Amino acid sequence: MLDIHSDRAAGRPEREGQVILRDGTPMSYGDAGTGPVVLAVHGWAASRIFFDGLSGRLSDGFRFMAPDLRAHGTTPAGQLPLSIETLADDLADLIETLDLSRIVLVGWSMGAMVAWSMIDRHGPDRIAGLVVEDMTPRILNDADWSLGMSSGMKAKDSARAIDLMRADWSGYAATFAPRMFARDRRRDAADMVAEATAELSRRNGDAMAEIWGSMAAQDMRAALSGITLPVLVAHGARSEAYGPETSRYLADTLPQADIETFARSGHAPHLEQPEEFAHAVQTFARRVQAGAIHQQNIEGSISS
Repeated sequence: MLDIHSDRAAGRPEREGQVILRDGTPMSYGDAGTGPVVLAVHGWAASRIFFDGLSGRLSDGFRFMAPDLRAHGTTPAGQLPLSIETLADDLADLIETLDLSRIVLVGWSMGAMVAWSMIDRHGPDRIAGLVVEDMTPRILNDADWSLGMSSGMKAKDSARAIDLMRADWSGYAATFAPRMFARDRRRDAADMVAEATAELSRRNGDAMAEIWGSMAAQDMRAALSGITLPVLVAHGARSEAYGPETSRYLADTLPQADIETFARSGHAPHLEQPEEFAHAVQTFARRVQAGAIHQQNIEGSISS
């Protein structure tokens, strides 16, 4: 069974902390282990508990940290606009306040968009490497862009989705959450899917609609070529969110990117193939810290 709380079951204690953001909002974060920092940023409507299993697997040898973004988990919405830019500035506040450096940043889904925006707005000086987990630089499709959401979502579809979020968030979460996972995972790991659905349903629908609207307005394509950090593009081969062509686009556009494909995963390889994902992040982080990343694209596949 897959369990988003597997590190707790393994008895690995997590330190909890807070930083006070520029508008006075307390941002909560988890902190486990010691060593080079791996900082994981969760996706839209999720929270840091989705990284509990990754924390348990990486906190031997690394300092694993994961915040609850504004309006997610235990971090309140605060007074600032609920936008990708605000979340990016919050992440920069966290990193600077805690004086973190040489970070390997893991961005899952929207977390990758937040990471890209933070690097674009604040520079990459404190970041050593970036893991992009199943994300696109632009989620909406149009006549000139077909590598957004695999559903073919366009601007009008996004507007309808926002209306549904505001009208019935619990119902929307119950429909959305299972689609994070590969079809067979929904059957074989029903308890984890139910747990993930319950966690997503705790969010505020109006807040999620506002953040979704901002994410739908983002277009990070122009920024990608300027991100010269080592990048690992982690793609779930059975993802219903984004197809393999999107990951290939990232690898071709980012100057220093490798791809790892998780053959049995959907949109959440860190939950669906947790051991393999943790090993990939660990290997990447060690290579980054050792300065052993070269500017070439090496495509791999993890099937077990």
